[in-house]
Amino acid sequence: MTGVTYCGRLGNQLFQFHFYQYVKAANKGNWIFIPNPRHSSIYKYFDLGPYNYMGTKAYAVLGKLLYKFGKFKEIYIQNIEVPKPLKVADRTLYHGFHQTDFYLKNTPNSIKIKVKKKYIAHFEKQYGELFRKEKTIVMHIRRTDYLNYGKRDISLPIEYFKQRLAAIENQDEYKIIFCSDDMDFVKENFPAKPNYLFSHNDEITDFQVLMNADIAIISNSTFAWWATYLCEKKNRVIAPKNWMGFRIGKEHPKGVMTKKFEWYGMA
Repeated sequence: MTGVTYCGRLGNQLFQFHFYQYVKAANKGNWIFIPNPRHSSIYKYFDLGPYNYMGTKAYAVLGKLLYKFGKFKEIYIQNIEVPKPLKVADRTLYHGFHQTDFYLKNTPNSIKIKVKKKYIAHFEKQYGELFRKEKTIVMHIRRTDYLNYGKRDISLPIEYFKQRLAAIENQDEYKIIFCSDDMDFVKENFPAKPNYLFSHNDEITDFQVLMNADIAIISNSTFAWWATYLCEKKNRVIAPKNWMGFRIGKEHPKGVMTKKFEWYGMA
């Protein structure tokens, strides 16, 4: 019996769910569980197919009981470690963020999660026609909590976003949509233009805005990482080189720089 925990927000939870699938696939016949499923919002937003039962109250109660009485050894997988095949131990609880697509790519028959139909319908009503008729660039700028994250500023310089947008040719042919948790700051730095749209939506709508972009310029946010990674059409994702290590010039976490994205530093 082995456990995998959730922590953090939606993007981190998606990494942890795929790590759970990896552990389960590598340990067939063993009971692999999540002790705190109610911490996660992925069951609210996504259809997980055969794993939908994990969003039920009954499963949450079972997870708590197993954790309380199971006497588990707790292991923390650090982000500074290069992802590698993991042989899990019985009576062990695994913590970590697992911010890499290594586990997804090494999980046979991994389920492809899908946004629930009611959230797709809401997105379609608001944005469907725009994304069908227009070429789109979506820029995701995360600031607020990143300005003082563990007493450090891990936000990206606004000049990074300006440089990456400026490098795209024929911008007037695109609708350019901005998603941010600090929209006043964004509007100060990207004054309104006829083809600019400033998104003021809930998280699952913004997730789909990013997921449907032809070109996405993203911040070092796991939310944006997953939204663009799950895009089903041929898209282009422009991401900050070294991710959380953008300012120090070293990849962090190890393995986060998927080959599906284009990685850039400051010009």
